[in-house]
Amino acid sequence: MPSSRYVLRYFSHLPLTAKIVFLVGLMGVISTASMLYATSKMRGIDQQYNALIAREAQSALHIGDAALLLSESSRLVYAVLTEQDEATMRAALTRLAQLQAQFNQQIDTTEALVPANAAQLQSIRQRATAAFALAARIVDAASRWRGDRALQIIHGEFEPALRALQQNMNQQRNDSVTQFQESSVRLGQVTRDTILTTALAVGIGLALVIALSSWVAVFQISRPILRLTRHMERLTDREYDDTVTGTERRDEVGTMAKALQVFKESMQRADRLAIEVAASAEARRLSEQLVDLTGAIPGAVFQMHVRPDGWQRFLFVSDKAAELQGRPVHELLRLEGPVEQTYGLPPSGQDALRERFEHSLRTLQPLDFDVEVAHGDRKRWLKTLATARRLPDGAVLFNGVWLDVTEQKNQARALAQAAEEKATFLAVMSHEIRTPLNAILGLAQLALKDEALAPPQRERMDQMYRAGRRLLGIVNDTLDFSKIDGGHLVLETVPFELPTLLADLSELFDDKAKAKGLRFRVEVAQGVPPHLLGDPHRIGQVLVNFVNNAIKFTEAGEVAVTVSVHAATPADDGPHADGVGAQDDLVLHCAVRDTGIGLTAEQQSHLFQAFHQADATITRRFGGTGLGLAISRQLALLMGGDAGVHSAPGAGSTFWFTARVQRSARPALPAPGERGARAPSAPAALAGLRVLLVDDNELNRLVAAGLLESGGLHVDTASDGAEALRRLDEAPDVTHYDAVLMDMQMPVMDGLTATRALRQDPRFAHLPVIAMTANAARQDIERTRAAGMNDHLAKPVLEERLWATLARWLVPGGHEVTSASAAPAPATAFTSPSAEADDHHALPALVKGATEAGADAFFDQKALEELRSVFTTDRFDALVTRFILDCEQRMDRIHDARRAEAWDRLRQEVHELGGTVGSFGLQRLSGITRALEMAADAKDGIQVDALIRWSEEAMALGLQELKMALSCV
Repeated sequence: MPSSRYVLRYFSHLPLTAKIVFLVGLMGVISTASMLYATSKMRGIDQQYNALIAREAQSALHIGDAALLLSESSRLVYAVLTEQDEATMRAALTRLAQLQAQFNQQIDTTEALVPANAAQLQSIRQRATAAFALAARIVDAASRWRGDRALQIIHGEFEPALRALQQNMNQQRNDSVTQFQESSVRLGQVTRDTILTTALAVGIGLALVIALSSWVAVFQISRPILRLTRHMERLTDREYDDTVTGTERRDEVGTMAKALQVFKESMQRADRLAIEVAASAEARRLSEQLVDLTGAIPGAVFQMHVRPDGWQRFLFVSDKAAELQGRPVHELLRLEGPVEQTYGLPPSGQDALRERFEHSLRTLQPLDFDVEVAHGDRKRWLKTLATARRLPDGAVLFNGVWLDVTEQKNQARALAQAAEEKATFLAVMSHEIRTPLNAILGLAQLALKDEALAPPQRERMDQMYRAGRRLLGIVNDTLDFSKIDGGHLVLETVPFELPTLLADLSELFDDKAKAKGLRFRVEVAQGVPPHLLGDPHRIGQVLVNFVNNAIKFTEAGEVAVTVSVHAATPADDGPHADGVGAQDDLVLHCAVRDTGIGLTAEQQSHLFQAFHQADATITRRFGGTGLGLAISRQLALLMGGDAGVHSAPGAGSTFWFTARVQRSARPALPAPGERGARAPSAPAALAGLRVLLVDDNELNRLVAAGLLESGGLHVDTASDGAEALRRLDEAPDVTHYDAVLMDMQMPVMDGLTATRALRQDPRFAHLPVIAMTANAARQDIERTRAAGMNDHLAKPVLEERLWATLARWLVPGGHEVTSASAAPAPATAFTSPSAEADDHHALPALVKGATEAGADAFFDQKALEELRSVFTTDRFDALVTRFILDCEQRMDRIHDARRAEAWDRLRQEVHELGGTVGSFGLQRLSGITRALEMAADAKDGIQVDALIRWSEEAMALGLQELKMALSCV
């Protein structure tokens, strides 16, 4: 106590300076002691903190490296699955062992840094050992080519083990972060305790330095450490936006801040590395997929950049492009220049190629074309398929593929050649069959013209004529199958009377059925319209085939034909139906039931195939080709229906078919030849009418004028269109022309030009103009209609069609009775469709001519007899003599025109020849001239020469038969 009092007294007596000095000294001592104490404690904290940061940062880096090694092991395992080299697969085992050793080394290093986590790290090591063992099993299975076992291990064991291991490693990382947080909090608490202890030790004596000490403690130590702690907490949440402060300081806080900055950068680098590894793996996988896909497709993939000026360069080409283009890939990638030079075509083919690309550049339409490229001595066809996309700079990017279609082109060429040979064969066979058949029909018609023929004989001859017509239909069936097979068959839609069709069917088969002791009957359900629109020939053709088969395979009982209709619905649309578009659309259902041998289910399954019958026994016993049912079903399908059979062995069969038809309000006119072979006569209403006949061929004018005058008409003639216009314009009012019969091709002015000029005159706006020409193709008929002509008559002109056509336009009410659309006279069930319905556009001109000409004989006596019936004997003989002379002279002119290559003159001569010869019965020559006219128009010298030879042969044989026919009279 006294000493303390003394000290205080002494101190109180000290001057201010001394006090200040004392206080400063005391402050210095206390400060020194406090600083020593605080420094000692803070150094310990700093060491612990540095050790903590170093330990946790290094452990995090080692854990990250271990994770990368694990990812590389996983990639190595998946890569082995697509590896084809066994040695590479075995090398993967060695690499896996190395990766496992490196992984264990990282775990050992981490365990040394954080011994507290030894148990968890040991668990990770064990799981990793198991995962690497599974990886080794996978590689071993793959090297043994047991990919399925490898995939089973991957999906069943390896992937679950890998996920569990990754979870443990993530847990280890999270635990490390948690420990770091706890240690940071603990060290922070120790720091605060140190500051508090220092403040208490200094006591009141350090009151004067409290502000300084507080400032140092708060602003230089406490707050920076708290900020660093908050930084660490945010880093544990992977938030890297905050900037670590204090790194510029050189004291302990600065060291801590720098260590924290290193830890932050390490975590960021690890995260970036993980993202890059994942992205690299995905990019590698996509790249491998793209390479595999481009290598798997049959062609070569390319990407071409084309500027608006046509300058191109390749951005990408697959490896197969080298084979297709004949140049290495690297050379193609360096190739730049005009787009037409891309394919290495000769200059003659570059213009078309450039036009294709220019069109696509303008419209962005996809490219689709074939070009023939040459690589040395080898040529191949290259198909280009590419899409076009406009780029911002105006260029176009083509993404496409090149395909080698050489084989397809060769196959198409072979198929075309086979089709040509097939058509030629059918034309020859048709001619060889039709030649004797034409004689049968001609003799039957001549016999029927004999008025003294007894009724029973006339009936027999009429039946023979009808049977010949039906035999002609059978010949046509063979051609029909070829047309159906080639997609060239065209159906008719004409008015017809169903009762007449069925009556003809009964007349055809009544006697045949009675001869076998069978009852034949036809039943028509109520409500079936008698007048229909459809193709009666094809409907009758199917019925004839079904009934003929039924009688053939039935020994006792009956054969019954049933006919019914129902309104068409969308459900009735067959493969070729156009859909229901009007309330008059009907479905005609025809069935032929017999009590014959019946069919098994297996026989029925093959019955409608071409050249197939139930079995070989039937073929031997009953004969036949097995073609009829196949044609019947195809015809039914073309008519918008179908065909089938219901049958059982021993219980008979019911063959049925359906066809789309329409209800017709008007009856059908009888077709040519349907009234037997009786000579047609002109309607009485035509007598006294005046017509203008325009044709540049004098023989044609004489023949046509004779036909018209035999019908009681007054005929004026003109040799060309200009003369016709003058006659019409200069004709007095008392001379009234009721119609004009106009040829198409004439010198000075053709028929089409004359008709257009005529239609511009109001006086002749409604004057019927009928084309009478050898131009009988569809496009020719359309041209006549477009020019203003009302109707069309194909040469040679038959009386039936001539009178029917004139009646249609000149007899009151005749237009409505025949056809509102001026269609040709309708066909019936058992007549052949007109040649105008044939579609030969797919055949070369030479084969087309052979097909058309082969459909007729060299000479048709019926046409000559019809011509004889029109003229007197003297006038007829003079016409024939003039015709023979004209043929010989015209053939000489044809040869002259060919030698001079005067194609227009050649075509005109051939056209005039074709328009004449048919009227005198030279049908074969008439058909060949049509093909020759087309060849001359195309200036095809090879086909012209071949067809001229055919024409000479047909003319010689035709004239020979004509002279023989005249000598027999």
